[in-house]
Amino acid sequence: MRLFIALELPGGVKQAAAAVQAELKPCGADVKWVEPAIMHLTLKFLGEVDDGRVPAIKQKLELVCSRHAAHDLKVRGCGAFPPKGKPNVVWLGLSGALDSLAGLAADISQDMADLGFEEEKRAFRPHLTLGRARRPRGGKKPPAGAGQGLIELKRAIAGLRGYKGPDFSADCVILMMSILTPKGPIYEPLRTITLQ
Repeated sequence: MRLFIALELPGGVKQAAAAVQAELKPCGADVKWVEPAIMHLTLKFLGEVDDGRVPAIKQKLELVCSRHAAHDLKVRGCGAFPPKGKPNVVWLGLSGALDSLAGLAADISQDMADLGFEEEKRAFRPHLTLGRARRPRGGKKPPAGAGQGLIELKRAIAGLRGYKGPDFSADCVILMMSILTPKGPIYEPLRTITLQ
């Protein structure tokens, strides 16, 4: 099974993300937009995991979460990776208790490393993914107008750089199973832990 660990987002944050997507979609860029209902903040991607390892993962995750409190966060700013050139990933930024959030992510990474999962080497950059630009495959040409759409998308993102979304308390960590389908991923929670 394919697993990851994430923070659940409240409905107001998902609604705000949907509103920003609605503002960006008319740009015409070839972007696969994330369904707001399944948006989350990834803390650790575990990848393909044998069923027999799940109980130990749940136990470790509960221990980690017992050492952390809820995080007061704010949805602030809109941008893209990479910051220059053609955008690959469109995101909403976060501010607030980012240091304690990074501490939670680091502790999860360390405890999962104790179970044999690779420790995260990249710096933790919390963001909410709104969409990913599609790239032509197999030598196919991009759809007509795709280049202009990306230019328009970059302009629209720049106009939302100072975006202010809702404040929220991130208090729910989930061990999630991801089932990949042609219509997009289906997420099934395996364990939900409320932070104090």
